[in-house]
Amino acid sequence: MKRLRLFILSLGNARTIGIIFLVGLTIRVGVTLVLGNRLLPMADQPVFLDLAENVAQGRGLSVSRNVVGLPEDISDSLLAVLLTRPERMRDEQLGALWGIIKPDTPTAFFEPFYPLFVGGIRWIFGPTSGTTIGQEIIPFGPKIIIVRLFQSLFDALVILILYYLGKTLFTPVVGGLAALIYCFYPYSIAFVTNIVTQNTYLFLQAVMVYFFVRAMRHQSWGNYLGLGLAAGLTLLTRISLISFIPLIIICLYLPLRKELKWGRLGVSMVIMVLAALPWMLRNQAALGQAILLPTKGGRNLWEYNNQNFLPERMEGQFTGVSAVYQKFALANYEGLNAKELLPFPNFTTESEIERDRILNQRVMGFIRANPWVFVKLCVLRLYQLFRVQPSAHAGPLVILASWGTFGWIFPAAFVGLILSFNAWRKRSVIYALVLYTVGTAALTASGIPHRVPTDPYFILLAAFALVTALKLENTPKLDNPNT
Repeated sequence: MKRLRLFILSLGNARTIGIIFLVGLTIRVGVTLVLGNRLLPMADQPVFLDLAENVAQGRGLSVSRNVVGLPEDISDSLLAVLLTRPERMRDEQLGALWGIIKPDTPTAFFEPFYPLFVGGIRWIFGPTSGTTIGQEIIPFGPKIIIVRLFQSLFDALVILILYYLGKTLFTPVVGGLAALIYCFYPYSIAFVTNIVTQNTYLFLQAVMVYFFVRAMRHQSWGNYLGLGLAAGLTLLTRISLISFIPLIIICLYLPLRKELKWGRLGVSMVIMVLAALPWMLRNQAALGQAILLPTKGGRNLWEYNNQNFLPERMEGQFTGVSAVYQKFALANYEGLNAKELLPFPNFTTESEIERDRILNQRVMGFIRANPWVFVKLCVLRLYQLFRVQPSAHAGPLVILASWGTFGWIFPAAFVGLILSFNAWRKRSVIYALVLYTVGTAALTASGIPHRVPTDPYFILLAAFALVTALKLENTPKLDNPNT
């Protein structure tokens, strides 16, 4: 026990954190080198590869016909599988990806930063042909290994950011322990390898929090400019973050109060707006409206609400979380109101923006007609967000890794949240991020991928709980008496 305490205390040393960073980076780069340009079978990767190819070829943010419905030049066995999926058949009938995105035309369904980032790598390093995901051949895409190397660096840098946050908001040992946990955290390592937005969003959000904490301690122009730029880029990776922006202002005001430099904060917010302005101007030119929010909101809400009560979800054999939703739908279907709002609209000539608006109206109508069902669906989405085991078909190593990490981190983080309230003003940004993730996931769309970008802050709170339980350090003297 004494050796364990000495080891944990050593984690507060900056040299030790440097070693942890190098170990974390080596692990992530090693996994990348082992996989090479192979893709793991995770949803949406072929779409992001297709977007990247179109960006690199000068066609802008658009998808190709090959990712819509039933792709050409696939094996008979894969075709047979796709013919059993209602969403694939619907997309084939409507001629649009997810029923919304028409191929070979500009789309605002996706936030722009990640496709542009991957497309830029594709443009610089050239194409990869013959990439496979499952049995499906992806004849386009960037040098996937290069993308993964960048994502490995992004994720390793989060180790250093966690140490800084822990050292500043709690104690050096808390920061060091959080950095050590994240170094080996299997969920973050897994998303390093996948061509989806989670890794980049997690990194940019962590950078935003880093500059927030720096600005809270030292209200320099540099820290406020960094906060505005980081918030703008994070917004362009997940525009749902827009509902968090007011909380940034509140969380800065709480510890600083009369000392808050409103002018510098205002400039920071202007920079954030300027970062998003090109996206809005592009949408005005390409789609006829200067929209900021992507056009995926209606489709995602429909999937997590109305679609649960369609035959395609209530019939057949499901496992895991899908079986939970199926059981819920079967138990509640007879008492539903406004069942005519359940099916996906039979779109014809509507634009992408119009389709999003129609789906939003359909979902809102369904919710108003079935408020209690919606409340219970929110509870199910909370279960889906915090479930430990990622898949009902996961092997023993995946089960061990998930229960050996988030399985104890989540309850420990809850304890840490309660124990940390003695300096709640100073730490309010961490609470706000956690509550933001929980609230938006419960109301809209949920799952482990939606939770992972906030896992560093659960880890930080769990590390504080452990350090407090072991009585390794006392809470440091606060910089501001108001905190």
